[in-house]
Amino acid sequence: MEKRLSNKVAIVTGAGSGIGKETSLLFLEEGAQVILADINETTLEETFNIAVQKGYKDNVVSIPTDVAKESDIVNMVNIAISEFGHLDILFNNAGVGGAFGSIGDIDANEWDHSMAILLKSVFMGIKHASVEMKKNTNGASIINTASIAGMSGGGGPQAYSAAKAAVINLSQTTALELGEFKIRVNSISPGAISTPLLNGLSEDWDERIKGLQPIEELGQPLDIAYAALFLASDESRFVTGHNLCVDGGLTVDRTGLIKGMRESAQEELGDMRISGMSMGSTGIEETLREIED
Repeated sequence: MEKRLSNKVAIVTGAGSGIGKETSLLFLEEGAQVILADINETTLEETFNIAVQKGYKDNVVSIPTDVAKESDIVNMVNIAISEFGHLDILFNNAGVGGAFGSIGDIDANEWDHSMAILLKSVFMGIKHASVEMKKNTNGASIINTASIAGMSGGGGPQAYSAAKAAVINLSQTTALELGEFKIRVNSISPGAISTPLLNGLSEDWDERIKGLQPIEELGQPLDIAYAALFLASDESRFVTGHNLCVDGGLTVDRTGLIKGMRESAQEELGDMRISGMSMGSTGIEETLREIED
């Protein structure tokens, strides 16, 4: 029986951990040749080694990549072509928590850096991947990791939420433009998923999530990987411009989401005012400042 991604070449950014790691391994299992990209060379090597141990040595290549740099994006796409001859799937998944704090305390440079990683990288990925994908007579698929934080106010820090809202819209607008080339562009909006990014914010999400959503447990990276697999495969040939929400029902009642986020922040910080930038699982140290009145 033919695998779902047989003869397809995929790029996965943020492949070193969490959603990117699980998606990369699932794509390989389903027959794809995969370019692994991540700024964290240590975790990137770990994913690569797992892939090799599973028998995918000839189907996987790893590239240290800073998705905020256009030259790295161009290199990533070029390597996919030079190694495997074509490009069918791009999963723009890399991200960070980004700038946080009260709006009056957020550093403008950290805001810009957040947007470069969370939004500009998606633009650049679509830009350069689509040039190669237009050469495919059977079409291609671009998948962008958005977030439920981009679907309403109160679901995350301002910079992160604004960037993810833009990712959803960018997916829709580019779906309109690229449809004539049979290039599908969709986004996935994860809810509370057990990843290094989320777990770094709090250690008791399993308890926090109870009462906030119909399925009272944290989602797993593999839940998002399976959603990405559907959007990457020919099974979704008639799906484009869609934002697939995978959140255990968390956004069904948005008041619970907002209340839960606020309570979490209040418990963690108390009366302290802080600002800074979370770098997630990149291996780059976050910045943290206590704000004094």
